[in-house]
Amino acid sequence: MSFYYKAVPDGTYCLTGYNGNSSSVEFPQNITVSILGDKLFKNHTEITSVEIPDTVTQIGGFVFDGCENLKTIKLPSHLDDMWQYALTRMAIETIEIPGSLKEIIPFTFNQCKDLKTVYINKGTKRIHGMAFKDCTALTDIYVPEDTIIHEKAFMGCNEVRIHRNQ
Repeated sequence: MSFYYKAVPDGTYCLTGYNGNSSSVEFPQNITVSILGDKLFKNHTEITSVEIPDTVTQIGGFVFDGCENLKTIKLPSHLDDMWQYALTRMAIETIEIPGSLKEIIPFTFNQCKDLKTVYINKGTKRIHGMAFKDCTALTDIYVPEDTIIHEKAFMGCNEVRIHRNQ
C-alpha cells in the first residue's frame, strides 16, 4: 500500500494518489494528512472499511466513488469540508457526521444505495438540496433541532423519517 502526496501551505499534506489492494486502508503515519484529494480511492472495490485520521479536515470530490464494497467509514472529528460527490456510490449502511461539518452540500452522498441510517451531530447547520440524492434505502436521519434541511435534500429517496434531536 502506498500513497502519493503533496505539501499544503500549513505544513500538512494532501493525499493525491493511492496504490493498494487491502480491504482496510492504513493512512501514512510519517506525515500529517489534512486533505484527501479528488478521486483518491475511486473504484477501489477491494476496500471494505476506512477510518480517516482526525487530522483530515477536507475530503475532495469522488474520493470513494465506486467503492462498492466499502461498508464502514469513520469520518474525522475535525472535518470542515466535504466536496460534491465526496462519498458517492459507496456501500455504507450507516454513517455519523461530525458537528464540525457545518454544511452537507449537494450530491455529497449521491447514490449510496445501501445507506439506511445517518446520524448528524450538533454543529451541522444546513443540509442542502440533493445532499442525499438517490439514497434509495435511506429510512432514518437523526438531525439536531436547529439544522436547516432543504426540501429537496432527500430527492430520490423512498421514505425518509427525520428525527430531531435536542
